[in-house]
Amino acid sequence: MRLFLCMVLVLLPGVLSAVPNQVLSAVREEDSPLNGLEISDTLLSDRLWSGADALPGKWHAEASVSGSDSSYLLASPQFLGLKTILVRAAHRGERLEELQLTFADAGSYFGYYQDRAPAGLGKKEAWRWHLENLSIRNQEFLELLKTRRDSLRTALEKFDSTPREFDRGRTRALRASLRVYRHRDLTLSLFEDNDRLLRLLISREKNLPKGWLDPTLAKFSPRERLRALEKAVIKTDRGDRVLPGVAIVPQGYRPYCGLNTLVMAGRYLGLHVDEDWLAVAGKFQNTGTAAGSNLPTLYQAVAKEAGFKMKRSRNYSHTDVRRSLQQGLPVIVWRRWSPERDREHSRIGRAFARGSDETFPKKLGILPTEESPLHSSAIIGFNDKRQELILLESWAGHSHPRRITVRELSETAYLTFCFTP
Repeated sequence: MRLFLCMVLVLLPGVLSAVPNQVLSAVREEDSPLNGLEISDTLLSDRLWSGADALPGKWHAEASVSGSDSSYLLASPQFLGLKTILVRAAHRGERLEELQLTFADAGSYFGYYQDRAPAGLGKKEAWRWHLENLSIRNQEFLELLKTRRDSLRTALEKFDSTPREFDRGRTRALRASLRVYRHRDLTLSLFEDNDRLLRLLISREKNLPKGWLDPTLAKFSPRERLRALEKAVIKTDRGDRVLPGVAIVPQGYRPYCGLNTLVMAGRYLGLHVDEDWLAVAGKFQNTGTAAGSNLPTLYQAVAKEAGFKMKRSRNYSHTDVRRSLQQGLPVIVWRRWSPERDREHSRIGRAFARGSDETFPKKLGILPTEESPLHSSAIIGFNDKRQELILLESWAGHSHPRRITVRELSETAYLTFCFTP
């Protein structure tokens, strides 16, 4: 199977031992006094969780589930003697609801697979070099993950020597096994996938959620939620019908466009999921590509976890896409990509946002072919009069919607995933 554009082999200077994604890049670039500082006492203090004290440092807002606010710390402090690579916070109103600390993540460690073998090697020798290099890096990551996991377990067992096991996720594919420790009135849930991710969740909740759906939404039936989503669809005076509040989740330098567009849709539907955990659930390998993963099954699981269904089609059906969007449900499309068409989608999108009525030329020019790389986009709206669809990408810096004609997408779509009731 051809690689996605977001999974394509990119040539960057040097060997990237830990290519940062967009979020981690912002964290690294911030010269914070919290970098390397031990802040365990602060994050576990009663004053923080009672609301008397604010979180330390500078925080940046990110795409959130409706009803809660998510942000990440622009610093890499230490917690229980271990360096964090990412610290997230979730608030509900003024109340701190959860802290999420990530200590190891294969996605940011491996980044994109690098296709630069030493000069002079033949194809077989180059392939052998890549396999050997990948094996070395994978072993280094696994040793790093194991060391941090063992240290974290030892530190947590000083709080609670008899942790309990807890499964979160109502669907089998999204079920995560957590090791739950108690510390005073705090719950510390250790998520430790053996090959990709090491993360700690801290909350004040005695009864942990059994699924990934936001608890305020879990009180309502899928039919009630569907009615609310349908009512929320925006109809503009220029003919657009758009889902409100679908937010970009940038993938950075990782082979994650198929994951990040799924996260964008999942959060819009109320799921507290992120691309790092979905990479684990989707069985991504430590290779810097999506090879060997099972994304279609993961898409079905996310839809089911949210209380909906997923219709997958190899032939683009505008009727199906339009119906899903009218019901307030996002659509994800895997399509053939070319830089020329990408620039045109951006140009028309920007012109429309400025108030222009310029449309695409009747002759679209050269479209991507069967040999072109693939890319995943989130469809968040349509315009019947202009016969256009409105896209959001998972690339950083592209927070404004792009536009594409129905005709072009019908000719370049590879797979279409429609959330349905």
